[in-house]
Amino acid sequence: MTRLQVSTLLLSSALALMTVVQPVALASRWEARQEAREGYREVQREKREARREIRRCQTRDCARREAREGYREVQREKREARREVRRELRDSRWRAYSDGGWHDSRNDDDLLKGVAIGAAVVGIAAAIANSAQDEY
Repeated sequence: MTRLQVSTLLLSSALALMTVVQPVALASRWEARQEAREGYREVQREKREARREIRRCQTRDCARREAREGYREVQREKREARREVRRELRDSRWRAYSDGGWHDSRNDDDLLKGVAIGAAVVGIAAAIANSAQDEY
């Protein structure tokens, strides 16, 4: 086989593997992205509330107090959003089985399926390449 054929086979097997494994990974991250969006909305809501409270103040001390409180609330919402995203990522990796044990979903046999499909693609491509060389 020529180098072009070998590189084509490797590329096609890698693409076959990626098409099998990638949708599973993307589906498990949906909840984390949803939590990130929700956290962003909550932070923006707290910022709007802090601006509204500062505008209502009549004295400089009141504005300082409201600015501190607003900053504290925004930081609390950011921490909570980070915590929720981490929790969703952790929960997407670990899920409960019916027997009560925990299972690491990163080690499911999806990778094994992808490797098997990739090996089949490489085998078929190699057979086609060998049959094409036998004709000449």
